[in-house]
Amino acid sequence: MAPLLSCRGVRVPPTSAVKLQKLSHSTISAIPYPGDFVHHGFGHKQLQEQRQPLEQDELLLLQTLLARPVAKKPPPPKRSPWIDGFTDAFRRPHKMLSYFKENKLEILQLPPTAFSELLRSVDPLDAIRKDLDPLGDIWVDPVMADWSPLGALVNNYGIRKRNTDLYPLVHEAAFRRFHNGSPLLLSDYKVLLRYAGSTSDPVLARKIWFHMNVSEKMWERHTDLYAEFLKARFLTEPLYTQNNRHDFRVKPVNLFPEKRFLPYFTPDNLSQLRQINFDETNKRLDRFGQNPGAEHKVEYLMRMLRRSSPVDLVFGTARNRLHLLSEEFICAALIAYARTGVMEDVQSVLWFNYKIDVTGSIETGDLSITGGRRDFFPGSPMAPTVRLLQTIATCYGSNGMIAMACKMLDHVSATYRLPIPPSVWFELLEWAYIHTSPRAAKEWKMVSIPGRRLHRNAVQLIWDTMTSPPYNAVPGFPQYKIYVEWLIKNNKMERAIQIMLDLEPLYRKQVDELQALYPLHAFNQAAFAPHSPTHDTLLWDKTLLKKDYMVHTFAKWFSLVFKRIKSPVHLPPGGLGPNKKPPKIFPSHDISTRLIPQLIHAFQGLLPDTIHYEIPTGVIRFKRGVDAPQGFRAEKRWTEVKKGAVVSMDLRPETARGFNRLREHSLDVLKGEELQRVAGETVETLRARAVDRKGVEELVEEILGMDERAKSKGEGIGMDRSIAVTVAVTVAIAVAIMVAVAIAVTVAVASDGGMEAN
Repeated sequence: MAPLLSCRGVRVPPTSAVKLQKLSHSTISAIPYPGDFVHHGFGHKQLQEQRQPLEQDELLLLQTLLARPVAKKPPPPKRSPWIDGFTDAFRRPHKMLSYFKENKLEILQLPPTAFSELLRSVDPLDAIRKDLDPLGDIWVDPVMADWSPLGALVNNYGIRKRNTDLYPLVHEAAFRRFHNGSPLLLSDYKVLLRYAGSTSDPVLARKIWFHMNVSEKMWERHTDLYAEFLKARFLTEPLYTQNNRHDFRVKPVNLFPEKRFLPYFTPDNLSQLRQINFDETNKRLDRFGQNPGAEHKVEYLMRMLRRSSPVDLVFGTARNRLHLLSEEFICAALIAYARTGVMEDVQSVLWFNYKIDVTGSIETGDLSITGGRRDFFPGSPMAPTVRLLQTIATCYGSNGMIAMACKMLDHVSATYRLPIPPSVWFELLEWAYIHTSPRAAKEWKMVSIPGRRLHRNAVQLIWDTMTSPPYNAVPGFPQYKIYVEWLIKNNKMERAIQIMLDLEPLYRKQVDELQALYPLHAFNQAAFAPHSPTHDTLLWDKTLLKKDYMVHTFAKWFSLVFKRIKSPVHLPPGGLGPNKKPPKIFPSHDISTRLIPQLIHAFQGLLPDTIHYEIPTGVIRFKRGVDAPQGFRAEKRWTEVKKGAVVSMDLRPETARGFNRLREHSLDVLKGEELQRVAGETVETLRARAVDRKGVEELVEEILGMDERAKSKGEGIGMDRSIAVTVAVTVAIAVAIMVAVAIAVTVAVASDGGMEAN
């Protein structure tokens, strides 16, 4: 071994000549560190002096340190071929769809735990809805799907395309692994059940549940898995119904097979209910609320969920196998029973699990809600939470029992000291709006089931209750959407227009937020496209869709306003004497002649593409233009109102399309600027001329305000037409004379020939 040099420049003898001794802790701590020499008073000159030989202890310490083996860095492990794409997909959740498409063979090589983690990363409830779904809790109704950009995110069944596009790939990957010998874990079946629910397919949920028998996982089921199956099989989550409460209300016609409801049905009202249901189904051009698994027939999901025996089977199996029940499982069972319309089953579940007893009825006035189990251990899965309050609102609200829901919420909230959150009130508000619609109110009035009929002011009562102390709920834009529609349909125009004016700055604020996010969005698209950061992309999509949602809502409000505002000449009030019914329309002419133009000027950019409203002399129609996005189904359903005078205008500045139904020749006369001036004059002249009752043609000419040039041109056109008519008549007379002469000549010749023969 080569001689070593110490820190003082002295040669160190080899290891064999040194006898190692164990040093005490005090000896080692007393040795100074070379870097601390200056700190201890040694200057540079002292370091350059003759170096002293090492002491024996220092030599032994140095030799011990040098003899310690150096740990070598282990070689990097061999990476599996699937790990790179797997980790990249986890870092970028928006690439999960492409990962499942492009790496089908690599997914088969994943270990069971890694595949389970992959499925959890695309969970429709915990991952997709939070990270990749810009719609959030917005329900895209059929009209919105046709007339707004939000329709691009749902299919013809109203189901989110992101879930329907991803599930076939997840299903294929999971069951290909199963057929190749890789078992599926319980967490894998949980994600598959959630996908079946998010695609609104109860039949698919049953198939996945029964597949557990094939994979020998039947006896490993636990309470959480039973709860997930109940949610997916009976669509108890808002995401599973696509936040669509209109198509998931309990209808009286679905209650007929139940024996306890038979006394309320007669052959007459049953046939009427079926006819109403048929008319509603036959007139709909969309497939919202229908079974996506039945492509070649019309099968509504609520008709599939009206039986109570499947709920009894699942609920009884879980209870008989001594599974520890949880609040999540109980709430899912409550909503599943509520889908059947049998509220006695709902109340029995509340009694057996929470000892809440309901006696009497609201109709008779002897309703009593008592009891409430309180012997829950800390952290018990059965302890009531806000979830139970939300479930009660869903159960009773879907059956039209809003008053019963309020009583039950008040009792449960007071018993378990749970504050009623605003989301519960918002759901009750929507259920009240749905069940006070003319169709639903008519259906419940036919069967007269106690506690199911609502007062027409139920929406106003809930609104006043939730916005006042002690609840003080702050409504959002979706709640104002419901409230304003209810106000317009109940002819409360003044209050509705005031709220619309108050909400217009909210739309402007949303536009400002969108403009503030645009630079970052443009930078991400330019620098990282098509792999932009997920958070920034989701924030941009949410802001943009919220703006489109507001635009469509305002357009719908104005369409309802223009339909309700009519002239009292066409629909007078009915009845005589003190029981005289009020008119169904606003009786003032100022609404149609002065207020509507002010609204059009105040809400520019928030109006529908086609505006038409009635005036005492006809219909005024405005059209946004060809370039504006328009739906196709509404155009098919369009039925034109036939009146004596129809004023049609085009708001596009580059063209002039006016009054084509009354004066086709005016297309060449009137220009775009003249149309705008005529539109302004129309508003001022109609109100004064409405009482005079002049002829339609004369009144329209005054409304048009055509100048002398147009009149002269019109007279010229009329003169040309009269000349053409005169020439045509003259030619016809000449032809008739020639034909008569020819006939006379023929008769004469024939008579002469007969005489010669004689």
